[in-house]
Amino acid sequence: MTETYDLLSQQRIVPAVVIDDYRHAKPLSDALVTGGLPVVEITLRTPDSLAALERIIDRRDMIVGAGTVTTLAQFDAAWRLGARFIVTPGFDENILRHGRRRDLLVIPGAVTPTEIMQAQNLGVELIKFFPSHAFGGLSAIEALTGPFPKMKFLPTGGINLENLGAYLKNPNIFACGGTWMVRREWMQEAAWDKVREATAKTVEIVRSLA
Repeated sequence: MTETYDLLSQQRIVPAVVIDDYRHAKPLSDALVTGGLPVVEITLRTPDSLAALERIIDRRDMIVGAGTVTTLAQFDAAWRLGARFIVTPGFDENILRHGRRRDLLVIPGAVTPTEIMQAQNLGVELIKFFPSHAFGGLSAIEALTGPFPKMKFLPTGGINLENLGAYLKNPNIFACGGTWMVRREWMQEAAWDKVREATAKTVEIVRSLA
């Protein structure tokens, strides 16, 4: 669990991918790795998502997690395939405790002070802030770090190449999640060069802030 946390903190970007066709898994992962980003969150939103997750995990050179996990059944399905981390859109204490029993990193969703306080009181140090733009974005996160100075945030939603740098400069931002480098239409068009180019530009921004 700690190793995965450290590896994600080094990358600072977690692409959140919706895969409609499991056959896209390999070329997608190739494009991300070639672009310099060996990490991906496969969201469990489509019938092919678990099959895609399995195919990317099989390559062994990426940090692969499952996102949009809302049930224990989804958690166990991803865990059995070898997912390194789990991301939930909201806060669920049962999933959080299940992750600890499995020694698997769970990044729970939380956006309100009440949710964040609940998470903190259960020992959570990192939360997913989603959808970031709808809940105030970076300004909201900056305000929330007042009462929760030790909490780390993984904002997702509304982040792009234009505002990525501003987010990452905030010391409470653990990493940023999003789809700007893995757009659904690019995968449907098999435009892997666009994925690779957008990934490389993203990595360049991250490195410029190091």
